[in-house]
Order: sequence, then C-alpha cells, then structure tokens
Amino acid sequence: MSSFRAQRTGECVFRLLGPVEASVDGRVLGLRGVRQHALLVRLLLARGRVVPVDELARDVWSGNPPSSARTQVSICVAALRKLFRDAGVREEVIATVAPGYQLAPASHWSDITEFTDRTEEGYELARQGCTEEAAERLQQALALWRGPAFDGLTSDFAELEAAHFTQQRMLAAEQLMVLRLELGEHRSLIAELSALVRENPLREQLRGCLMLAQHRSGQRAEALRTFREGRSLTIDELGLEPGAGLRAVHEQILNDEPRPGADVVPLLPAAARQIPVPSQLPPQNMVFTGRAAELARMDEVLAAENRGRTAPVCCIVGPPGAGKSALALHWGHRAAAGFPDGRLHADLRDPVDGTPRRATGRVLRRFLRALGVPAGGIPRSTEESGALYRSLLADRRVLIVLDHAASYDQIGPLLPGGSRCRVVVTGSELLMDSGAAETIRLGGLVQEDAVRLLARSGSPGRVAADPAGAAALVVRVARLPLALRAAGSRLAGRPHWTVADLVERTADRRCVLDVLSHGENSVRACFDRALGGLAPETARRYGQLGALADQSFDVWSAASALRLDAREAEDALERLVDLQLLEVAGRDTGGALRYRFPGLLGPYAAERFAGRPRAVARRGELALVAPVPDASEAAPRQRAVRARTGS
Repeated sequence: MSSFRAQRTGECVFRLLGPVEASVDGRVLGLRGVRQHALLVRLLLARGRVVPVDELARDVWSGNPPSSARTQVSICVAALRKLFRDAGVREEVIATVAPGYQLAPASHWSDITEFTDRTEEGYELARQGCTEEAAERLQQALALWRGPAFDGLTSDFAELEAAHFTQQRMLAAEQLMVLRLELGEHRSLIAELSALVRENPLREQLRGCLMLAQHRSGQRAEALRTFREGRSLTIDELGLEPGAGLRAVHEQILNDEPRPGADVVPLLPAAARQIPVPSQLPPQNMVFTGRAAELARMDEVLAAENRGRTAPVCCIVGPPGAGKSALALHWGHRAAAGFPDGRLHADLRDPVDGTPRRATGRVLRRFLRALGVPAGGIPRSTEESGALYRSLLADRRVLIVLDHAASYDQIGPLLPGGSRCRVVVTGSELLMDSGAAETIRLGGLVQEDAVRLLARSGSPGRVAADPAGAAALVVRVARLPLALRAAGSRLAGRPHWTVADLVERTADRRCVLDVLSHGENSVRACFDRALGGLAPETARRYGQLGALADQSFDVWSAASALRLDAREAEDALERLVDLQLLEVAGRDTGGALRYRFPGLLGPYAAERFAGRPRAVARRGELALVAPVPDASEAAPRQRAVRARTGS
C-alpha cells in the first residue's frame, strides 16, 4: 500500500527535521552561511511552486531586505547550483521560472515530504481500522526527526514553519499513543507517556492516554491523580476546566470503565484523521490603498513573537466607511503564511439586517467544525463549546478575525486561551481595555493616498487629467475610503462626466449623499447599518443632534437640542464620541469642549433630523426632535441649564 519513494543514486537529499542538511549519495554538502541555508529551506517549503524573487528576499531577510537583496538572491542561487553540480547531480535542481525560482520536486528527496506522506497514510490506515499498520507508519514518520525542525535557522518564516511542523509532530505522536493503546501496549507506554506529559502538560490528548494506560495497568489511583494534576494546572494557567474529552475519560475511570482490553475512545473526534487547516478569510474584492502606518503597527503587534500567556489582540476602530474590515482582511491575507494552522473569520453582523447581533454560540460551532470537530462532537452549551475551542487552539498558531463586533460579550468566548494565536477585531468602538489589546483608530486617508484610491476605483485617466479637481473632490468626501470608492464608481459608470462635474454635484452638502449612494459602495446604506445597530435611545439622540450638523457645538447647545440637562447631554455626546459618530473639535475661548460630526456624518445627521416629523408633544411627553433654537432663544436657555445643573 505504501507509496513512498526510495532515494535514487545521484539524487539530492534534504533533511530539515533537525539541523538543515543537504547530501548526495550519503556525502553531506557544505552549505555556506545563513543566507544559503534560508534560501534553500524557503524553496523546499514551497513544494515545487515558483517563489518570486521579492518574496524570497523578504523571507530570507525576515521582512527587512537590503537594497541589494535581489542581487544577493541571484548570487546565492548560483552558488547552490554550483554546489549541486560539483556533487555530481546532473539534473537542474533550482530552475529559473518567472518571476522567481523553483526547486524541482522530481530532483530531490526531503524528510518533510516523507514525514507528511507517512503521517497521512497512517491516518488513512487508522480510519480503515488497520491499527497495526497505522502505528507502523506513524512510527516511521516520527523516526525522521533528528531534533527541532530547521534547527539553527533564525529567519522569521523558518521559525513559523518550524512551529507548524512541531505541531504536526505532536499530533502524530498523540495518535500513535492512541493506536498503541488499542494494540494493548499500555504497560510499556506509561514511562513514555509520563515523559511526554511532563514536557507538554496542557496537551489533554496525551494526559488522557496516560490516564488510560495507568488504569489498564491496574494503577487506578495514579490515573485519578494524573487527572487532578492536569485539572489544577489548566485552572491555574488558563482559568478553565479541562475539556469535555478529558472529563469523559475521568468519568469512565471513576466508574471503572473502560476495563483492560476494551476499545479506546479517542479524546478528540478528529484524532484519527489529518487535522484540517481552515482558511476562511473572504477574498479581497475591493481596492486597497494606503494605511502604511497602520499596517506597520499591526505587523509590530501581531507578527512579532509573543511570550505572554494570552493571544495578542488588535482592535481596529473608526467611523462607518473608514475601511476597518478592508484593513483587517488586507493584513490577514498579507500575513497568512505566518499562520500555518489556519485563519478563522466571522462577520458578527446579523445576516438578515446587517446589524451587529450575531449569536456567539453559532459562531463558536462554526469555528469548531472548521477545526475538525464533527457536528455530533460539539457540546450544546456555549460555555463547553468555548472550553473545547480554547483547548483546540492551545498549541496552534491561528489567526482569528472578528469583524463588526458590537460588544465584549460578543467576542469574549471567541478569544483563544493560548498565546500563539493572534486576533484582529473590528468595530465602531473600543471593546477591550487598552492593556489587553492594541487599538488602531482609523479616519480619512492622507491626501495623496485618497487621490490614488479615487483613481484606482474609477477612471485613472480623468483623475490624472484634473489633479486640482481630484484634490478638491477627495477633501469634499472627507477622504473616507468608502466614499472615495463610491465617487470612483460614479466616474466609471458615467464616461461622459469629468472630475469637475462630480465636484460640482457634491458641492451642496444636502445632495452629497445622493451622489455617493449607488450600488455596493453606498455611503448612506453603510451609515444606515451603523445607526441600525445602536440602542434606540442613542440613535434617537443622534438624529436630534442633526439639527446642529453644520457647525461645531458645545454641551449647552446639545442640551437644548436634546431637551436634557447639561450632565445628561454631555454623557450622550461622549457616548457618540465612543462610537466614532462624533468627534471633539477642540475647546472654545472659555475652555469648554466643542463637538462636531466628522466628515460625511454631518450631512447624514442633518438628513436624519430633517426626515423626522417635528411632532407636537403628546400626553406631556417631549417631541422626539426639537427644532434648533435661534440665537435670541439660545442664550436664556443655556443660562437656565447652567443654573439648573450648577455648571
């Protein structure tokens, strides 16, 4: 049944599961320097795919290649080719294929390919019930390891890939333990399993196997002690109870089952098959431009190695239309190779009305299925599902993107327990303490990036032909990414329009949203969804403040429009600031804070105000929307408010 290929005479042999080594006919070749080692490993990991020169340079120099990197890559490739030729290899090992290089898969043997093939065949044999043959394949796969993967190679990409293969090694070892228990080797396994549990105390699969081996060997008290030690450690380290699988084994031992000779129930339902690698990030179906500083900050926070106990979290906040989701997805796709165990994504908006109310339990179940848990193995309660989710992610390196989050309660159960994962959250407000997450606040793009996005979204020729008009247009739409894409789409759909025509059509603030609210880039629809997700009282007060949308205003003007006292009005304003729907415009000469609507949210707020009836108060209740007092009325009212509140 085995499909493994024997090594041929004159063939290159590459060993990466330990110190990096290349040999021909048993003679080890003299690889020179870190660059040669890193470049060769990078080509081997591509598994026969072409690797562009720029990608090689980025990875070999860990994201910071020198200006001469392309030349140095070419020199390294030439040196490696000479090394192979001098060793008697007749076939070309490294081919030049635009836009880079390819290590021909037919010209070499590597232990990482052999390891993958043997573990896959072992899992398949286990599924078929061929226990002895499956155990043999997994033992052969694990015997290929000579030490830590890529030992001595410190490039960032190598460390990430090494972590991935180390995880695969551990999964194979766990499955081998399950198979050997099925074969009745429980007595001989105790010492080996005890050592593995000491090295990996949070691996519940290993701990469960040790408990079963001890129980089957007549050491019931030792098995129960092993569980208690694991439970204490899990609670101390992660603040969690053990997972459902380990608790089930504990219950079986308490009830004196399974008895020696009984079949082993794997702790994880997916144990006998290859662990899936989810890749759920939606495609980038929109133009992305700019945000260089924000991307660099995300690299710093999320791409760096973390030595803490919790997963780093990056929260992207900003007003509707600022491109929060686009930034999260762009970074996720760019950094995908750094998460070899998968990329999970959830849009937390309600799929029916687009408001951010999707049930966390449903998202958890979807994530568990993506991580290999069959539907029948998913716990019913959100609490137990969350515990299983955190256990599965404890030793994996996975990116989790939680889009359009509305509250911490919504995202809390979706945060991993281990420190190797990374989390990106987008929303309209900060949902986590600054000490627990890095916050990136988005506003409009810088001017040159805004002009570039306008051109890429519509008609580059017309934008280039009228730079002054383009500069005026991007300012008029507040350099908001969604509005820029909408403006570009309008130009693309109207070949007879010039940039000047669009500038003229957006001159009247009362009409600007009409121009920018067509098709998938509708600015008004985006703002409607944002308001639809607010508490009714907050949305109502936002509409009332639309009376002041064409100016900056202080607390007392807001109090008059809202029919509140100054303290309540200030609380309402600060809540809207938290939601990125208002911004602080500075202080007046008397030191009082002034507020304003950012960008296109001003015309939108004015629409909300004008579109609501100025109803007469009924049954003693105040009208929902009050007209703006004129200057002769405002001063007495402000004085009255100050007197009433003591402000």
